[in-house]
Amino acid sequence: MSEVVLSIDGGGTTTKFCLVESENSLVIYESVIESGINLTATTIRQQVQILNEIKEQIRYFGEEAENVVTIVCAISGAGDSKRRKNFEKLLKTVFETKDVIVLSDIEALRLLLFKDKPGIVVICGTGSIAISHNGLRVGGWGHLFGDEAGAFRIVIEIIERFYDYIDGVHSYDPVFDSLKSFFRFASPSELTNLQTRRNYKSKIASFASSMPLTDLTKTIIEFQINRFTKKVSELARKEKTNDIYLFGGMFKNEYFKDTFLRKLNAFNTQVINKKLHVELALNVKFLKKFLGISQ
Repeated sequence: MSEVVLSIDGGGTTTKFCLVESENSLVIYESVIESGINLTATTIRQQVQILNEIKEQIRYFGEEAENVVTIVCAISGAGDSKRRKNFEKLLKTVFETKDVIVLSDIEALRLLLFKDKPGIVVICGTGSIAISHNGLRVGGWGHLFGDEAGAFRIVIEIIERFYDYIDGVHSYDPVFDSLKSFFRFASPSELTNLQTRRNYKSKIASFASSMPLTDLTKTIIEFQINRFTKKVSELARKEKTNDIYLFGGMFKNEYFKDTFLRKLNAFNTQVINKKLHVELALNVKFLKKFLGISQ
């Protein structure tokens, strides 16, 4: 059997991974872990737990798992060199291999999409960020300082309006009932316990995939998208490019997607539906060559 590549796409809410036989570009196995591995929002202990779960799943493939030569990852929060190097050490320790490539999710998309062309790639998942073919970026400053139009930021605004309603300064909206059903709280004070959860960021963001389209959610989505698309538009003008590619879980929401496209109607904008973890594995030779890694 030829060499096998293990590819990991670690976002804020889920971690996707696959095994690919490099010679035949054959996907042997792929799976999703319902926990995010964002390096700015998870502890080293949590990261090790997720990596060990991946190791346990691929162990059942025997020879294929033993032939893993390269591990390539696109990880949220890996843009910082210190966090990236620490995660590389974890990978080498857990999987007992030296051939490891760790990129941020946005950097991985930039390299894969813009091999020979200009443009901008936008991610709106748990958080948000945009980057140009030259590496200039906007957003991606984390869930406390930015991440406009990301799932976490949108849901936080919904929760804030819920408490405004409880405090008598905001009108009722049906999304509040959905909030209660989703998080299963009996009293407003019980919902605050979300802040003490180890995975509070991914748990809060997960509501975005099921939130109903109400007057309030429409208003919040419009406001968040308006803030972020202003930054994206400015980046496109600065880079003198007309091509913008959209990626991430929030674009599965039709209202969100249509609003985003409308705000950027002056540009050639399209949604990308590729699986990042699979694309990474299939393009590992290109990535090694581009990054100057010996093969």
